Order: sequence, then structure tokens, then C-alpha cells
Amino acid sequence: MHIQKELRFQEIFKVWTQLSTNHGYIATNHTFFHQVTNKQLQYILLEFIHCLKDENRRLQWLLQDNGIVAPQATQPPIIKKTDRQKLTMPDAEISAILSMNIAACLLTVSQIDNQQHAALFHMRYASLGAKLIELSQQNGWL
Repeated sequence: MHIQKELRFQEIFKVWTQLSTNHGYIATNHTFFHQVTNKQLQYILLEFIHCLKDENRRLQWLLQDNGIVAPQATQPPIIKKTDRQKLTMPDAEISAILSMNIAACLLTVSQIDNQQHAALFHMRYASLGAKLIELSQQNGWL
């Protein structure tokens, strides 16, 4: 269940922007998922995708409650088995990019003027970031 909140123009712009950005992160992380070889990194990618989708549902509710149509999701690219051989990005690079994306989400979620939303997702993104730092240290990616 969600709480209806009337948004100002600035808040609508922030929510719309965050929702659009999250759609891009989801599509990117689907691509990364098919490239990584480390199973723990795959798990973190899936957890990040799930968190982004959960956040997007709440952001869409905020927009819908204010009569605004949410931006459409970007469809993740379909990667064929033959294409996977052409992908050459190593796990360490994917981990670094993922770290930046999680940090960006952590910061932007704090700017949305909905304290329940911010607190919930701030903790989830912080937890994901901590898991990624630990994994990066274990694998010598830092």
C-alpha cells in the first residue's frame, strides 16, 4: 500500500528523472549480468535490479497519484550466446561501474521529498554498496 502525496513541480521533475535513470540502470545491469563470470557479482547485480524495480514501482505510484504518466521502461537488450563471446568487459570494470551507479542511486534517492521512500531505499543501496566493496576487496578489484 502506498501513501498519496501531492507533489510540487520540482518534486515531479526529480521523481520523473530518477525513474528514467533507474530504467537505464536496469537495462545496463541486465547486459552486465550476462557478461560477468563471478557468481557473487551476478547476485549483487540481480539484487540491484530488484531494488531499482521496487523503487520504480513507488516512484510510479507517486506520479500516478499526481496525474502524471510515468516514463516508459527501456527494454533490456537480448544477448545471444554467440554475442557473449564478443563481450570483453572484465568483472573488475563492471564492479567499478556498478559501484558508481549504486552511489548515484544512494545520493539521488535522498533528494526525493518522501522520507519513507528515502529511508527505505537509502538503506538498501547502502547495503548493496557494502556488499560490493567487500566482494571487490576479496577479489583484488580495489
